[in-house]
Amino acid sequence: MKQGRVAVTGLGLMTALGLDVESTWQGLLAGRTPFKRFTLFDPEGLAAPFGAELPGESAALFAALVKPRRRKQMTRGTMITLATAHQALADAGLDRTAIAPDRIGAVVGATGTGYAPRTLELDEHRILRNMASAPAAWINLQEKIEGPSFVVSTACSSGAYALHMAMWLIQSGQCDVAVAGAGDSALTYLDVQGFCSLMALSEDKDAPERASRPFSRTRSGFVMGEGGGMMVLEAPAHARARGARVYAELSLPGLCAEMYNIVSPSPEGSGMARAMRLALANAGLAPDAIDYINAHGTSTALNDQYETQAIKNVFGSHAARVPVSSTKSMTGHCLSAAAGVEAVICVKALMENMIPPTANLTDPDPACDLNHVALKARKAALTHVMSNSFGFGGHNGVCVFTKAGVRIEE
Repeated sequence: MKQGRVAVTGLGLMTALGLDVESTWQGLLAGRTPFKRFTLFDPEGLAAPFGAELPGESAALFAALVKPRRRKQMTRGTMITLATAHQALADAGLDRTAIAPDRIGAVVGATGTGYAPRTLELDEHRILRNMASAPAAWINLQEKIEGPSFVVSTACSSGAYALHMAMWLIQSGQCDVAVAGAGDSALTYLDVQGFCSLMALSEDKDAPERASRPFSRTRSGFVMGEGGGMMVLEAPAHARARGARVYAELSLPGLCAEMYNIVSPSPEGSGMARAMRLALANAGLAPDAIDYINAHGTSTALNDQYETQAIKNVFGSHAARVPVSSTKSMTGHCLSAAAGVEAVICVKALMENMIPPTANLTDPDPACDLNHVALKARKAALTHVMSNSFGFGGHNGVCVFTKAGVRIEE
């Protein structure tokens, strides 16, 4: 059943490729893979001692945005979330004197705050740093927002669920504007070691820049990354009334859960397919209307194979034509931030009519026989794009973004 859409009027993005939307976008188009040995902690002894850290200039950006005492009360993941929310709100050009603070909401996707000390030493800020609601709370305080504000936690699909809940706040009349998305930094020794124990990470430490290769015959796991992707959503009438620049429109995401395994998707991607079908139904679109799919594409054996099967089941003959890429090949897997980061990338793709590539895809797996955009970006006329996000625990979330102003026949 077709649902209404909301306007996307502001974007914020930070990844290992850059500290804003444009620098990340240029890195994607260039196919850069900025994976290197960790510097945020000593990775000695880890099977996967490398990942996708933010550029070093991020420290100066955080210092300029947040006062020293407040920084001590935040984790790195919270600061990333706050910085990308700040970017998105500034980009939206809101006249804050014309909008009551309680008409602006904030919904953040997060699985944790990234607080993982390796010692039992006293930390006076432990409670504040470890508070699950901290990312949303700091957005309220820093940006002077008084509307509904909360954190959604659904593993790697958290950002999609946050966007869904932000839409609900707007469509239910509780807010006119909401800033939503996700940020994360789980680049700690214990977290990396944990994912190594799950055998989820690539251990190609001799060539880390080639370690993430979604849909490749030789894929061996994902590369951990950090980042954030936030966007400002508005009721269409509110955006029109203030003369806002609308980047794209978001339909109600397709969300569903699986009852199969805590870490593995259901065989043949049945849950993934159900989420994609729900997203298409909510957008009022037939499968052949989708012009690009930003795949979840983690570079793990089962995810890439099952996602391929799910796309083929949902899209039928169109699966051979619709372009597919995984930007995790360049940003790394940003965990709970992944859906937020990739949602912003999808909006940028719509704006530029350009599809970012899958890096390192030189030897495609025959079992992943889709229309891959490999190695080089592809120019294309884009009207509707899909962003897939599938998380541990069977939490699936799929977003469909539409070029601003495009009408869909009832």
